[in-house]
Amino acid sequence: MEIDKQAVGNRIRQIRQELKLSMEKFGKLIGDLPRSTVNNWERGINLPKTETLHQIAEVGHVTNEYLLYGDQENQYILEMLQKKAGKLDPKIEGLIVDELKQAGHVSEKEMDRMIEFFITNLIPPTEQDQFTFQCIDEKKQLYLGSTNFGKEAQLYLHHDNQNHILHMMPFTFSNFSVDRLLVYLANQESYSYFGKHLPKKLVEKAILLYSINQSTGDVRIAPLVYSKETASYQYTEDNQYLLEQQYLYLPFVMEVEKERLLNVAYPASK
Repeated sequence: MEIDKQAVGNRIRQIRQELKLSMEKFGKLIGDLPRSTVNNWERGINLPKTETLHQIAEVGHVTNEYLLYGDQENQYILEMLQKKAGKLDPKIEGLIVDELKQAGHVSEKEMDRMIEFFITNLIPPTEQDQFTFQCIDEKKQLYLGSTNFGKEAQLYLHHDNQNHILHMMPFTFSNFSVDRLLVYLANQESYSYFGKHLPKKLVEKAILLYSINQSTGDVRIAPLVYSKETASYQYTEDNQYLLEQQYLYLPFVMEVEKERLLNVAYPASK
């Protein structure tokens, strides 16, 4: 979110005036700074350093975020949430906004990452998130997994019945978070949203999930094995054998590698 230096200056001036301090005394209060520095803040010429900003917030009994963004901060976070997750339960929205505000001043990229994390882990699945499946190539044993009552394609699936592995890869242009899918698979309560309509012949002990790590940009292959104890799919060090080439589905490996190279050549603008 772009910071309005003039608006920040006005909020600093308001704090100083409420304390009934001159620029000289205000500067000394927050770090023995000269009058000219305070004057430059209030005129919107530059911003206080992070440590000084925190000191101003403390003496003014406000948050760093209020100093930087004013009352627009909540609206900004809500707009980002709505773009990524649509309309949410107000209680969930409030919880996410509070958690983000407690993180303090972060970059837009970091805030975007945090919102993705909260969407993945905090927002409970609904009937719209229920997966349905259809075979698109019987010979290659390829299937398409969709949500929103079959309207939104989210996953390609390949069934390797020889090695008893179910391979999964995001559908092109899918907006469904792979990390959220991992939460579904690893949680007994939410697994049914993925597995309820999964054809019985596709229900395998092992799953390989192919994707791009959004933090590093690297290809990520998650080997998961069904645990009877948790009634869900789990990752352990013992699963690493599934990453041997003989178990991988090379068409999916090639597709995610092409996506990785495309992201390198045309990085998403923030």
